[in-house]
Amino acid sequence: GAYPPAVQALIVASIPGLEEARIVQPAYDVEYEFIDPRAVLHTLETRACRGLFLAGQILGTTGYEEAAALGLLAGANAALAATGAPPFILGRDEAYAGVLVDDLVSRGTLEPYRMFTSRAEHRLLLRADNADARLTRIAARAGLVPKTKLEAWEAKQALVERGMAALAAAAVPGRVLLRAGLVETIPAGGPRRADRVLAMPGVTLEAVERMVAEGE
Repeated sequence: GAYPPAVQALIVASIPGLEEARIVQPAYDVEYEFIDPRAVLHTLETRACRGLFLAGQILGTTGYEEAAALGLLAGANAALAATGAPPFILGRDEAYAGVLVDDLVSRGTLEPYRMFTSRAEHRLLLRADNADARLTRIAARAGLVPKTKLEAWEAKQALVERGMAALAAAAVPGRVLLRAGLVETIPAGGPRRADRVLAMPGVTLEAVERMVAEGE
């Protein structure tokens, strides 16, 4: 804890030039309860007291995002447990929240825990642009996504899959790739699939559509 005000005054007075200084507001520290996070399950339910779910600083984390993620998961699992439904557990390859929980539950922490991207071995897959693809269906099973949003995502996913199938079926001739400056010589082996051309650095979907049309 913080030193008593009298001790703080002595410390300040020991600094050259501050011998006559007067402390207007003594320093204080922030304390909160803490349990070893290894004492909870991946659902954030305590092992010793079933039905008790914990989240936030009490598990050793610091930061608003960490507390929000744990609170969401703990609340969801408390509700699911009360209704007898399967738990809502995210894997390390599915979400940063999954990494957060697994780190705490499996390894514990000796200092306030922050969710750095470097902690996630699958961080290249955990992107904002694919969050809906990774989590919508899982969250819907847990009752966290309404039916209307699930249907909207499924419609979007169907369009994406149709577009990917169209790209895989289309081809770009080597001469078109050469004219576009994507290759130095006409590649052997015939035309390249449009989806593979799209994966080349700096190539946009609009450019691929033009090249496919040009090669027809």
